[in-house]
Amino acid sequence: MFVGRLDEIARLETHLLQTRAGQPSNFITTGERGIGKSSLLLYLKGLAEGAIPLGDSRLRFLVIDTDIDQHTTQLGLLSKIELGLTRELSTTEPARKFLADAWAFLKRIEAGGLKLGDGQEQKLPETVLEEFSYSFADVCKRLTTDSDDKSIFDANYDGVLLLIDEADNASEGLALGSFFKLLIERLQRRACDHFMVGLAGLGGLRNVLMTSHPSSLRLFDEVTLGRLTPSEVSTVINICLRKANEQNQTPTSVSDKARALLISFSEGYPHFIQQFGFSAFAADSDGMIDENDVFKGGFTPGGALDLIGDRYYRDNFYSKLQAESYRQVLRIMADHLDEWIAKQDIRKRFRGTDAVLANALKALRDRNIILSKEGKKGVYRLQHKSFAFWIKIWATDPATLEQALRPTPGDA
Repeated sequence: MFVGRLDEIARLETHLLQTRAGQPSNFITTGERGIGKSSLLLYLKGLAEGAIPLGDSRLRFLVIDTDIDQHTTQLGLLSKIELGLTRELSTTEPARKFLADAWAFLKRIEAGGLKLGDGQEQKLPETVLEEFSYSFADVCKRLTTDSDDKSIFDANYDGVLLLIDEADNASEGLALGSFFKLLIERLQRRACDHFMVGLAGLGGLRNVLMTSHPSSLRLFDEVTLGRLTPSEVSTVINICLRKANEQNQTPTSVSDKARALLISFSEGYPHFIQQFGFSAFAADSDGMIDENDVFKGGFTPGGALDLIGDRYYRDNFYSKLQAESYRQVLRIMADHLDEWIAKQDIRKRFRGTDAVLANALKALRDRNIILSKEGKKGVYRLQHKSFAFWIKIWATDPATLEQALRPTPGDA
């Protein structure tokens, strides 16, 4: 079901091959909400574990996949890594004993009063990360080094891959950039050269890393995910229909006009095409998805647009914004998608005083709903094109919107 991302996958394959060769290479993947970051990590996990072939061969990495939130502490992250390794490896009694000894210091730390979720300001003693790197390096080297001694682990791996989703949620207290800079450098000093890290998150992940340690970004190759092309969206439609027709007795097809509408509405965002396509399929009753099914499934209450808004945007547009003047600014900015727009250009269309506009812009900026252009005063943009697209659709009366979007006779 995975479509596109060929260039991105090729780059990530290179990272895996370099790590297998003892030249570890780390990455971060960033992009808008719903653009497919988690799906890409899932694909990479299958590739690393050998479920998906790489050319004529298959890799064999031990993959630890987890995520973090604003309450994740440094001790909590260390424990997540330890848990991932232990879950995969403790299949024999010698392995369980070896791992228990390796991670005993974590249990001592907890017993000493530090807990996994004591808050954002929790700091670990510097010696803890040092001791963790010793234990982790020892485990990794035993996993990835050819040896006749199989008394502990009965498997040999190409490397260890740590995948962390939603890494942009990291709190300031976690100090994510500093954490990985110190950990990776200490592992390298201990000749642990088959370990790589992959982080995924919104565009703010760069700032999260840089704020905690300015040079931490040098450890990672950034892979930015953009929108799917129209032909890739069309391929998604074909694959989903083919899968449906394999399972259902009555086949379903899609008209050219309906396909064009789905491609247009999706704007290249995977979560848009998934939801609009699913809703149109659910609305169809005669085995032919046409434009009426697309509009019925997309714009009626409980349809695709409602569900997309509930999942991704409604909170930013309504719950976080009590003043209509704030939403008016967002509607104006949405016409520019995620392009930069100057305050004076917003003012030309804003119905209100200069003071109200200034308050609205400050409130939106403080809530991280809009961004300020660095080094240029009074220039702003929305964080995501997809948010702008939702605003443009949701701010229009559904009947008016359908009339505006529905193809007229003779339209391509």
